[in-house]
Amino acid sequence: MMIRLFNIVKCFFIFLIFIPLFAHAQAEKPVLSLGPLIEEAIQNNPEILAAKQKWQAYKERVPQAGALEDPMVGVGVVNLPTNFSFRDEDMTMREFSISQKIPFPGKRSLMKGMAVKEAEAVSLEVAETANRIVKEIKIAYYDLSHIYRAIEVTQRNKEILEEFAKIAETRYSVGEGIQLDLLKAHVEVTKMVDELIMLDQKERALEARLKALLNRPRETPMGSPEEVQFRKFPFSHEELNKMALESNPTLQAMKKMVEAKEKAHTLAKWDYYPDFNFIFAYGQRDNGPMMERRDMLTGMVEVNIPLYFYWKQSRKVSEARAEVLSLEAQYQAMRNEIQFMIADMTSMIARGERQLELYQTGIIPQAGLQVNSAMSAYRVNKADFLTLLDSQMTLYKYELEYHQALTEYEKNVANLEAVVGKRLF
Repeated sequence: MMIRLFNIVKCFFIFLIFIPLFAHAQAEKPVLSLGPLIEEAIQNNPEILAAKQKWQAYKERVPQAGALEDPMVGVGVVNLPTNFSFRDEDMTMREFSISQKIPFPGKRSLMKGMAVKEAEAVSLEVAETANRIVKEIKIAYYDLSHIYRAIEVTQRNKEILEEFAKIAETRYSVGEGIQLDLLKAHVEVTKMVDELIMLDQKERALEARLKALLNRPRETPMGSPEEVQFRKFPFSHEELNKMALESNPTLQAMKKMVEAKEKAHTLAKWDYYPDFNFIFAYGQRDNGPMMERRDMLTGMVEVNIPLYFYWKQSRKVSEARAEVLSLEAQYQAMRNEIQFMIADMTSMIARGERQLELYQTGIIPQAGLQVNSAMSAYRVNKADFLTLLDSQMTLYKYELEYHQALTEYEKNVANLEAVVGKRLF
């Protein structure tokens, strides 16, 4: 009597705990596909939008870099005597001037070319940001898919354990079982309830992460992710290295910055050549008491002399050359790092493939057979209840491990895609 009362009370509390979970599970959810999520993130993610605006700002610098400096306009008085008379002296005049500074031919094209390369480097930062966001979208999506699969496996295992509990209760009621078996089964069912509560919390956290990456409002509902299917990785290590050299946006951006600094180095050499300043002035003179005075024109060309080239121009050339060498070394270091990351990730992916095949063809089928065998033996009193329970929990553990391994496999592929700089599937 006490056992039955205990069972009724426990089932009542389990029902109360599961009300929100059942409501959550029973709600119809649309299928959440990865492809549309990626496109939505590329269109709406704030970090990508910020990178695009930065690129736009750098594009606006290109015409500025190739433009001439603003002309200078001057107004003044020349040779005015101390009595402030404009008629006493022949050379007193009001002067209006305009001047224009023009760099040595070739400098403007170099400055514009340098701005173009910098803008191209920033455009590749947009691709780099998009690659990173796509990787984060995929990781969150695969984690969410794993949570959904884990909920399905845990719910199914809970139902099986409840059936085991009924069998144990029936055998105990007829004197063929022991109370310990019944209590152990109820404990395992309660553990499944706790696991489902934890999985529900993780699901909500991952949905919030996806909404943040997609820039969706917090109250927007999310769908149910598709079940991830195992796909063998089709590329070799050498193919991936070649693709990374051609597609990795970080490497491409660094190459553009090297090209920009090379133009800066050439421009620094051209600073040995002078710039020109063209001046034109018009002088207006008043007529004197005894004569009519004509207005006067003045033209002049000024040239700067790089007299202190040893301290200025030579040092600037050395500075620019050092920047080029520094960026080239950074590019090589990044290239080496990317090749290492590709080698490391491909080895993890290969290990994941073997692990998943082992779960599919060996571990899980064998664990399922073990459960069936234990159930058959238990029904004819050739195995105890704990053996049956342990077999079922082992199968449950392996199923969760399989889905976790599949999730890690897809996350490794997503990380590798971000390193290579292009989608591989």
